[in-house]
Formats: sequence, structure tokens, C-alpha cells
Amino acid sequence: MTAAKKTFPMCGATYVGQVEHEFMHSKGLGICASCMTTGMQKPLRRCSGCTLVDYCSRECQKDHWSRHKAFCNLAQGKGSKKAYLSSYEHDEALRVIIDTYRMRVDTDHSAREEDHGIYYPGKSIDGLVWAKGDATEDFQKFLDLADTAGILPKWWTFEDRMNCLAWAINKDDPESIFKPVDQTDIFTRYGGDTAIRQAFLILAELCVGYDGKGPAKDDTWFREFQEYLDLHPQERARLIAGTVDAVRAALEGPEGEETDLKKQMREGDVDGVTKSLKEL
Repeated sequence: MTAAKKTFPMCGATYVGQVEHEFMHSKGLGICASCMTTGMQKPLRRCSGCTLVDYCSRECQKDHWSRHKAFCNLAQGKGSKKAYLSSYEHDEALRVIIDTYRMRVDTDHSAREEDHGIYYPGKSIDGLVWAKGDATEDFQKFLDLADTAGILPKWWTFEDRMNCLAWAINKDDPESIFKPVDQTDIFTRYGGDTAIRQAFLILAELCVGYDGKGPAKDDTWFREFQEYLDLHPQERARLIAGTVDAVRAALEGPEGEETDLKKQMREGDVDGVTKSLKEL
């Protein structure tokens, strides 16, 4: 089988994720995407393609490839942009689309001070591609952008759009667009998928761009972004500062004492690690 060819731009979210992942990996906080062995139990190696997922052995990497392939290509800008969402069952794909939007709304609010959707301040936001209105209007605009960007599943129809919208605006649903996304619960809700959060960020960027002003047309922006962060380590550090601070606090106990997370990682307590990582 031939490898997928480069066909669409890489995203800034991919590079930031790689920098963040490299830091986590260096602290032994990686988890084998296949068997959940932790980096404190056994040395892990990153996927050579996306460098965003860890494996403890070649066997685990081979066993996991059928599940990882779509994400790996998405992160590298290879193959069809529809392939990632098309790899999910119908209802799960709709859920990923909704959570992709919810994650981007939350990220824009917390990291960029660009409020839209449930955080819409009631005034025009200059320079953004988002709808300048309430959450329902904003989500419909996102679906329009996702359609234009070509990320929607190959089976997508108008009926699917209506079903997705109905699910998204149901205020009684815990994953409604009217509720902030709980990032601490994503790993569990998606069955231990270590790459799911990164997938949300990449999918959203393919629709609206890194800065919310429209997607990149080619890899030129990615290369310039990568070069800028490499030349400005202080900015690169700022982008992952929250993760760095949380990890250090979780691993470095007072007077050299071993923290709960470090002990759980060393002992391979996957449930305990999952619970602790939620709290970071």
C-alpha cells in the first residue's frame, strides 16, 4: 500500500503540540497509545510521522496503526482532509465535530481573549471568521467553514448537518455547545485516545486558521511560524507555560517527596494516572 502524499497545509496547533509533547515525553509523562504503559515504567518512542503519540514497542505501534493512521496523516497534512472524521462511526463523528467547535471556543476564550459562541460579548469582533452572534449562529457558521475546508466525512449530507445541529443545541445534553467543554474529561470520554485533544485543535485550525482569520493556503505559514518559535524560545515557552507549570507542580513534591502522579506513573497505575492528569 502506498503512503499518503502531502496534500494540505500543516497547522500551527501541530507544532505547538509537538513542543508540548516533547516536554511531557522528557518528564516520563508519555503513555503508550496502545497498551497504556507509562513512560516511567518503560522507555517510550514517539511516532516518527506525527511525533505526537508514544509507543512502548514496535508491536504496540503496529497494533495501533489502524486506529492512529487517520490522525497521523491529519497532523502531517497527508491524504484527504475528510479521512479523519470518516474514520469514525456516524454518531461518534458528529460528536467529534461538536467537540471540535467547543474546544476552539474554549481555547479562543482562555488563550486568545477572542470571545464568541457561548462567550459572545454582544459586540462585533473584528478580524475573526466566526459569526458575530449567539452560539447557535456561531456553530452554524463553523459547519459552513468545515464544509468549505473539506474536513467533513465523505458521507456527510444535509440531513447529517441537521442532526448535528439538533444535537449541538440541545441544552439538556452534557455536550451541548451551550456548555463549556470539560477538557479534563476528554481522554476518558474518547476511550483513552491520547491524540483526541490535538485532533480537535487541528481540525478547527483547518477551518478557521490559527488566529481565527482564515485557514492557511499552503505550508508557508507553518514554516514561518515554526521558524519564529525556534528563534524566539521565550514565545515558545509562553505557549506551553500552563502545561509546564502544571507538570512541575504535579511531579515535584515538597522536600523531594514523591508526588501521587509520579508514583502512579512509576507503578503503572493507569486509572490513577488518568485521574491525576485530569487534575493538571
